[in-house]
Amino acid sequence: MDSKLHVTEPVTAAGGVFERINVEARADLTSSVETNELTLGTAGDLFIEGRLNAPYISNKGILDVMDTIETEALSNHQDAVVKAGDQVNARTIDNDGTLDFGRSLRADTLHASGTVTAGFAAVTTFQSSGKLTIDQLSGDDVHIKAALNSTVNFINAAHVTVKAQREALLFKDDDARLVVKEIAGNDIVIENVVADLVRGDRVSIGQNCIIKVVEYTESYQLDDSSDVYELGKISRD
Repeated sequence: MDSKLHVTEPVTAAGGVFERINVEARADLTSSVETNELTLGTAGDLFIEGRLNAPYISNKGILDVMDTIETEALSNHQDAVVKAGDQVNARTIDNDGTLDFGRSLRADTLHASGTVTAGFAAVTTFQSSGKLTIDQLSGDDVHIKAALNSTVNFINAAHVTVKAQREALLFKDDDARLVVKEIAGNDIVIENVVADLVRGDRVSIGQNCIIKVVEYTESYQLDDSSDVYELGKISRD
């Protein structure tokens, strides 16, 4: 095992196994990489033509992995970018920058104030106050503060909460809405949502929502400022 790779000027080299990698310049690694710790500074720009296995990742630059990222803890700082061509498996993710995960994301917890893009995301505890572009999102607890131009086509979680960012928007709540095709869960509390279908056991529709169909099994609440075009109480099979 090489003890450490420290990139301070542009380089193209093979990947390999390292104890630590520190990237402060452009680096192109032409094969998969394993390392205990990966750190990118603000000038760091790392492309890996293969997989990345790194239990601890701290990124202040640009990290672009052609294949899969495996990690315990990923910290993506403000203005930083992480891209993965295939899937990402993580225990914890803290994102203040941009995450662009092409196919899928699986994690225990994700806290994001930045942008998250993914095809499929399975996250046990998902908390976001940034822009989202996700096809399918599943988990136990999903908490979203609606940001401008956010879309999640399908949400399936035990507990779903979507709120407006009133403090940041200075009462311009209508400007930030989450657009969804379907939300399904046990307890659903939402505002500032545009959706085709909301289905749950206990459903509370707060302010500034436009919902085509709401289906519930136990209880239902609707704020006067929101519109629901079709409402039905259903029974679970």
